[in-house]
Amino acid sequence: MGFTIFSLTTCKDNRIDTAGINAENPETGHHEEEYTSLTQSQAEDAGLTYGTFGQEEIKIPIEANGSIELPPNNMASISSLLDGFVVKINFLEGNVVKKGQVLVEMKDPAYVRLQQEYIGVYGRLNYLEQELERQQILNDADVGARKNLQQAQSEYSIKKAELAALKEQLNYAGISATEVENGKIQNRVYLRAPFGGTVTSVSAHSGEKVMSGQEIMQVINREHMHLELQLFQKDIPKVKKGQKVIFTIPAFEDSPVFDGEVSLVGRNLDLDSKTIRVHAHFQEDELLIPGLYTEAKIMQDSKKVRTLPTSAIVSDKGTYYFFVRIETNGSEINFEKVAFEPGIKSTDYVQIKNYSKVQDTTAIVVKGAFTLKAVMNKSEGGHQD
Repeated sequence: MGFTIFSLTTCKDNRIDTAGINAENPETGHHEEEYTSLTQSQAEDAGLTYGTFGQEEIKIPIEANGSIELPPNNMASISSLLDGFVVKINFLEGNVVKKGQVLVEMKDPAYVRLQQEYIGVYGRLNYLEQELERQQILNDADVGARKNLQQAQSEYSIKKAELAALKEQLNYAGISATEVENGKIQNRVYLRAPFGGTVTSVSAHSGEKVMSGQEIMQVINREHMHLELQLFQKDIPKVKKGQKVIFTIPAFEDSPVFDGEVSLVGRNLDLDSKTIRVHAHFQEDELLIPGLYTEAKIMQDSKKVRTLPTSAIVSDKGTYYFFVRIETNGSEINFEKVAFEPGIKSTDYVQIKNYSKVQDTTAIVVKGAFTLKAVMNKSEGGHQD
């Protein structure tokens, strides 16, 4: 600890400033002038100990709020590109799936008609290809009409484009065009997992008619889950990649503290909120799921700050105080209660934030502050009576 502490017998030490002090309340802006006195004997019985401000090297955190998010490519909405009926849903919410596993089975007469149409166009294209070759041979031999070749070329090109479009529709539905060309018609469509992950929601049931694009299931891959924090513009120069982040989940009762690290500092300022986005990665934990609101602290590099031991601090109705020895009159010692704004708190010390009214050499009560508070409260109570 960086505090200078001395006993009552050193109260006349020339190094200590015992001049009177007018302290300004940091919350109200008004001067607080609350005094109390003890005799030398009372002070000795109370075990008062004096000291001065200390200097502690601490890491002052930058507070930021945000949520747990996933990259867009790690979230998938499972839906069919064709209308159809749900035959079977193979997984429930919370199940883990592997890439390529069949999630949903669907059927509809339209699937069969699409394959029939493809076979028809496929067969017609084969005929037109042969006809085009024949017309080309005749044209080369100068025995066929030029317009017949042109017509064959046109019909072939149109049908080729039509087949390509139908093939894409089959691919969208998960139906193999090669299988269809070989005469294998399937009456079901299988929706597969695009990646390994976890089913987070199921929004349809067996027998239900679902439309094209309607979500049936949602799957997420928890890899690269991260914190997305909103950082105010005044703190932008203080944050950089690699800084430690600690965060909690307010929704959790007695939330554990999770650790992370800044991985990306955004460069786009939101003009409405005056914030930028900061991304931080953390270790996988089953408690953490996308969408949870978080309260985080980004740890800065260490710096020295003015502090007092916790034994020197008292509070009253949300305002924090410490006591300074201002003068000694004969057998009595006078004390003043000084209000201040606390900063970082630990089990051992409290940061004295934005306060310059008390000099560094002023004698401060670092032990026995609660006794002085009790004496002052008793005195105020007696005065009111």
